Parts: sequence; C-alpha cells; structure tokens
Amino acid sequence: MGKRCICEICNCGRHHCPHRPWRPGGDYGPCLVTSYNTAYKQHPLQMRESCKPEASAMRSEDPLSDKTTFRTDYVKHPLDKPYCHPHEQYKKPIGEIDSLTSYHRDYTEKHAPPAAMVKREGQRQMPARFEGEPTYKIDYRKWPIEKHQAKVPEGWAPPTQPFEGQSTFTHDFRKYNERPRQSMRPTEATQLSNSPFDSNTGYRADYIRHPLQAREQREKEKYKGPSAPFDGMSTFTRDFTKKEGGKSESCRPNAEAYQSDVPLDDLTTFKNDYRRWNGERPHVHLPEQYKQPEGEMDHNTTHRIQYKPHPPQRVALMKPGEGRVMIPGEFEGLTNYKSDYKPWGIHRERPKAREGWVPNTVPFEGQATYKSHYTAHNIAPPRSMKPDATAMASDAPFEDATMYRTEYTRKHVDICPASILNTKASCYTYVETDNCGHKQYIPVYERTTPLRRVSSAAPKVPAVMVA
Repeated sequence: MGKRCICEICNCGRHHCPHRPWRPGGDYGPCLVTSYNTAYKQHPLQMRESCKPEASAMRSEDPLSDKTTFRTDYVKHPLDKPYCHPHEQYKKPIGEIDSLTSYHRDYTEKHAPPAAMVKREGQRQMPARFEGEPTYKIDYRKWPIEKHQAKVPEGWAPPTQPFEGQSTFTHDFRKYNERPRQSMRPTEATQLSNSPFDSNTGYRADYIRHPLQAREQREKEKYKGPSAPFDGMSTFTRDFTKKEGGKSESCRPNAEAYQSDVPLDDLTTFKNDYRRWNGERPHVHLPEQYKQPEGEMDHNTTHRIQYKPHPPQRVALMKPGEGRVMIPGEFEGLTNYKSDYKPWGIHRERPKAREGWVPNTVPFEGQATYKSHYTAHNIAPPRSMKPDATAMASDAPFEDATMYRTEYTRKHVDICPASILNTKASCYTYVETDNCGHKQYIPVYERTTPLRRVSSAAPKVPAVMVA
C-alpha cells in the first residue's frame, strides 16, 4: 500500500495535515501550503514607465500684468447726492380758536331743591283669620299604619350526619369502565398496493410530442486583427507633452528700505474727498412768548361760593355715666311683633278616611305573597354533559409504532480511520513528516524496519486536526 498522509487516510473530509514542517530547534515553522502559492504562479514583470512630467518650472518672458477681473469689469463712476424731498413749512391758520364745545353748550349748571324722603307705611294686616288649606294636605292624608315586627332568625343547628369527605364533583362525575373509542384514523391499505403505478396523465395522453426543426444559426465572423502596428501611445502621453519653459521670476520685492528726498505729502484720500464746507445752521422755530391777560384773576370757585365755613361746635361726650341707672316703674315688654303676630288656637287636622274603606281586623300572619304563591320544589340536579376520562386510562398496551421507526431504519456508520490515529485501535503507524508538512503513515503489517528518528528535540504534536 505504501505511505499515506492524514489527508489520504481521512474519508469524512474533516481531517487534514497541519502543513507545518518541523525545523531544527524544537519549533514548527509557518504553513507552506496556501492558496496563493498553489493557484498564483510567478511571471516575469517589467517595470512600468512613469507618466509623471518632470518637475521643471514654466518660464515666460512677458512682463507681469497687474490687470484683474475686478479692475477690468468694475469701472469707477461718478456718484451724485441722493435727492431729498423738502418738507412743507408750517403756516399758522388765520383767526382765533373757538373753545366752546357741545358739552359746555348742552350741559349747563342747574339748581334744584333736594329730593324729599319717601317713607313707606307699615305692613297691612288682615282683620279676619286665615283659613287656607293647601292641596297637599287634602290629597295626601296620614293613615294609621301598624308597625311590623322584625323577623327573628331561627337558631342554627349543626348537621347530625357524619362528614363523608366527598365533593360534588366526585359524587356527580363517576368513573365508568367502558371500552376505548374507535380511532378515526384511516388505514394504510390504500398506501400499500401491489398493483403497478399508473403514470398515465392527461398531459402525456393529450399533448403529442412533435419533432422540432433545427434552429438556424448565424455564422460567426472571424476575428481580423488590425493592420497597423501597435504604437503604444496613450491619450495621456499624446495630449500631455513635455513643455520647455523658463524659470518664473520671483514677484517678491527687494528687502531694501524705500528712500526719497521729496517732503512728506500729508494729503490723504479722506482729506482730498471729504473737505470742509461752509454750512448754515438749521432753522429752529421759536414758540410765541407768553402774554399775561389783562385784568385781575377771580379766585372765587363754586366750592368757595356755595360751601361757606361755619364755626365748629364741640362734640358732646357720649361716655356713659358711672353705675347703672335704674328707671322707675315696671318694664313693658310689648313689641310690634307681639302686638301684630299673636298666637291663635289652631289644632292639627286629622286625616279623613276614604269613602268605602274599612280597615282590616285580621292580624298580620308575617308571610308575603311571594312565599305563599311560589313554593320550593325538590328538583334533581341537571345531568352533566362532560365526558368521562375512561379513554385516557386504558388497560391496553401503548402503541408506539411511528413512521420514523417503521420506515427509517438505522444505518451503520463507519468510523473515520484518521480520527483514531496514534491509538491502539488504529491500523496505521507514524513514519515521518515530509518537507511540505504532510505526516506519513504506513499500515502496521507493512512495518519491517524501525522508525526513522527525526530529532530528539522535536515536540509531540497531535496527528489529527479537525477542520
């Protein structure tokens, strides 16, 4: 059989070699088997030419122009002072102001005597007796009603029968031994048939297969290569060519200080544009001066004329005297209330009996019409519609035959020989590890020579690696 590695011994696809060869020094190197080393091969490559232009400065002999878009597009125009509309001057109306108003003309001062006091007379009293009777007393009269005595509850007596310890549920729902219900599951006789399967369908019987004509194929045009040779010129190389230009001159001014013998001119743009003009002071309207009216001022007002001062009189002291003053004679306790409202001899009227009504002389028995008409009857309790639980407690053995147990039989699964390597149950023995990292094994019955020792410092590595 020869040598075989773990990748060849495994038959489940989950075991493979670690691909890490052992190096002298007691360590394992990196994995040598990668998808890049196996799939991508090395090809000779040539260095590409750089498309970047040379870093030479562009030069020009033309002088520097100080014209900008602002200077060329925006031309300076003369500005005029905006027009201001002058306000009309105030003109005083001719004549004098009439200060007479409608209030002064319509509402003049009037003198009237004070209003006389109106005193009402006392309450008028009727000389006769009031004999009014309301409808409430006539319609709703008081009837003599006997007082009902409260019903005394009878004394409770404990039951004499012993307690059975059985509830109504246990008493009503009895367990009966009945045969189990018949299963509604159909038999499997229709599924197991000895007759051959009839595969005739409407599609196979009605739709007949017709031969199809061959599809017309168009001839492919043969590739014709270009007649002109390949020049290798790209659009970038053709458009962006190398320009030769001089080095741009520096715009930086010299660091020397500016000197001049001309005296300093203090005329600035502000002094030149904004000059001092001889302005006039704005006109201010002066109010008319106050003129004192002719004659003397009369200080007499309506208050001073109508309300004349009177000599004040001293208020008499209202302090009560010392001690209680006893008035001689008897005290008369007669008041207006006692004289006008006198008690009258009025007796309470008794309710009048209705015509034809005779009171009942039979004593009350203490039983209502409800108790006398509706008597209690002994009715049997309604029959329960709940099914019994006999089907759940059956003496027959449980049928545990399922489709899984009848149709899916147990298959024998072989053990992968790579999972039991380096054990007593394995039929392979380790030989060596090659340069690519594959661990080689041979059958035990082919082992005739002793194992080759790789190195005494090589550590033990598990032979099985599960993916």
